Amino acid sequence: MNNAWAQHRSPLQLCGCLFLAMAAASGAVRAQTCPAPANNQLFNASLCVEGQVATVGANRLQDIIDAIDNEQLSNTFSGYNRDLSGGQFRIDIRGLPVTLGYETNSTQLAFAVPSLGINQTFSGGTRDASNDLFEDYIKQNGDAILRELLRVSPVDPLAGNPASVQSQMVVGDYEAGVDAMYDTAAPGSAFSAGVRFGSFGLDRFTQNVYTLPLSYTYTFSNRDVLMVRLPLTYVEVEGAAAYRGMLGLSYKKVLSSRWALTPSLGYGIAGSGDLGSLGHILSASLTSDLQLYNNGKLSLSMGNLLGYYLTLPVRIGDYSVDYNLKNTITRNGLLLSIPLQQRPWGRELSIDFFVTGTWFFGDALYTNNYQEIGFSIGPRRAADKRKPNLSSHPFGIGVKYTRGEGDVSGFEVNFGYRF
Repeated sequence: MNNAWAQHRSPLQLCGCLFLAMAAASGAVRAQTCPAPANNQLFNASLCVEGQVATVGANRLQDIIDAIDNEQLSNTFSGYNRDLSGGQFRIDIRGLPVTLGYETNSTQLAFAVPSLGINQTFSGGTRDASNDLFEDYIKQNGDAILRELLRVSPVDPLAGNPASVQSQMVVGDYEAGVDAMYDTAAPGSAFSAGVRFGSFGLDRFTQNVYTLPLSYTYTFSNRDVLMVRLPLTYVEVEGAAAYRGMLGLSYKKVLSSRWALTPSLGYGIAGSGDLGSLGHILSASLTSDLQLYNNGKLSLSMGNLLGYYLTLPVRIGDYSVDYNLKNTITRNGLLLSIPLQQRPWGRELSIDFFVTGTWFFGDALYTNNYQEIGFSIGPRRAADKRKPNLSSHPFGIGVKYTRGEGDVSGFEVNFGYRF
């Protein structure tokens, strides 16, 4: 390979193995002589070559790769020789410390991930051959490192934060069970669409989330409801872009005047070339919607979800990525609904105040719980789940505030309309 480091980047960027894509230098002085990267960006590196030190940082994977290719290293370090120079890279990959490098005149590549206890040496006789051994190792052993990123990175699109696809699948399953928008339609088909914007502070980063929630419902004569949900989302974090999509299938079964159960199946996919992440998730959940109290002037309801969410393998070319992530998740909430006395446009509305909490069990994530508080104005809930309130207004608007473990905070506003 003419440029052994740079040639690793394309397939690994596509499959999410960004830690290997960062391996762009030849060299390694001793670890204690190379300082930890001090930049406060998503990707940071300290480059130490033959006693010279440089630091780089970027918020997109490709930018950091470009900053540490061989041509750039030659411009940064005088006397740099890719086959002979000694140096070390200490790399912070979205919160995951990784170390790579060579001793002077050595062909042995050292690789370490301290948080996982990984400390490997690859000796192929030449630096190109050692790089190839390193690539083979990552193909076989990279899954644990990808899963570690879900634990240490506050902004992974797949899981570990309120804006991730896993978390939003939980929210969608819960809302399918408790949202009045699905309860107040006449028998037959209905469609709904909306817009949603959220902004979250995750550690030192800001994540802005733009979602187009789409859904189809069919209400049966016995008030059971079949729901198909398809929210599409664009996420921006410090200039890096990510995308996610979800497909949810739910069936709300009315059991009594005060109680309904909603089983859901879901699929979600999230990816970002900028962040070096790609994965997809399957889910199954059950949501209970129980009306605790109703006196005609206000009502109090309780929602409870229990679900199981697991990742599926991703294969691109010669690379297979399997996060092997499995989580049991519960989401619980209380909702106080107060009907409005006036009837705008001749339709009934209510103002709802709610609190919810979401807890994650199983494999470790960046945040294992977060809580929300908010209010909404939307369709007036029926006092009897078997008797729909067909005079309710078919639109809703709401605001909520989120706070959670791992210095997580944020807000979300949303609007929806059923037609």
